[in-house]
Amino acid sequence: MLITDSPRKKKVVLQARECLYVAERLGINRWLDPNHPFHVFLRETPDPEAEDAREALKSKGYIVESTHEDRLSLPQHVLDDLIVASAASKACQLTYTCGRRSFEEYLHIAGDRVIRLVRWAGEADGFTIERTNGGKPLSGALAGRMRWNSRTPGELPALMMSKKQFDMVMSQTREMDLHRLAALLAEMTGDVEGSIALAKCMKTPLAQGEIRFYANRGDGWEIQQMQFMNNTHMNWLIRFSAKDDEDWMIVTPTPRQQFQEILLKWFQQPVEAE
Repeated sequence: MLITDSPRKKKVVLQARECLYVAERLGINRWLDPNHPFHVFLRETPDPEAEDAREALKSKGYIVESTHEDRLSLPQHVLDDLIVASAASKACQLTYTCGRRSFEEYLHIAGDRVIRLVRWAGEADGFTIERTNGGKPLSGALAGRMRWNSRTPGELPALMMSKKQFDMVMSQTREMDLHRLAALLAEMTGDVEGSIALAKCMKTPLAQGEIRFYANRGDGWEIQQMQFMNNTHMNWLIRFSAKDDEDWMIVTPTPRQQFQEILLKWFQQPVEAE
């Protein structure tokens, strides 16, 4: 669902299917494309079975029946945010955990205007939606929410390894002690010191997750993705191939400022049609 708070503190609640229905009524055809990343995001959102979208919106007072045709009755700030979001040619989806809590964010990026949706797992499986500023404020806020620390030194060597092997080791992290985990990583990377630091982060992460960047190149949406893992002493940025016939991964110690610069560059880079 989507939960929207107006400046007047009025709360608007929309299920994922209701959002798509509203998009259809507003003529936002881009979101109706099943290959649009936001459509996929909503389709994958837990959406309890209930009455159809029109009847649900009507019961909430967001559709008003009239003699000629039904009309939407949503607060203006909700309509404005939907229009801004629908025009975005870039987006960013984040799925991450901090401690025992899981979060999902979807950012519609239209220049310096960003419409942010956040899912708070365990809290009615709801999304909050808000308009925020892009650029440096956004990159700094994201780094803070994902617990990027300021201790990671620069100029440390990256670790290269097989992603398939790493995923297998990652799935067994809880069952292994630190020494065994570090030894396995060292066998994969050839870097003993770096493997010990990575093993410590794998055993005691503050936050970890995945970041997906989307850009509309005119004939479709291009996707880039990376993962991250942070603890109190080290931040790791994880890059890997998305191709099935390639099996590589690069894990790089990344200072917080460098991570924010990576985000800022992506946010500000213009989208060029292919």
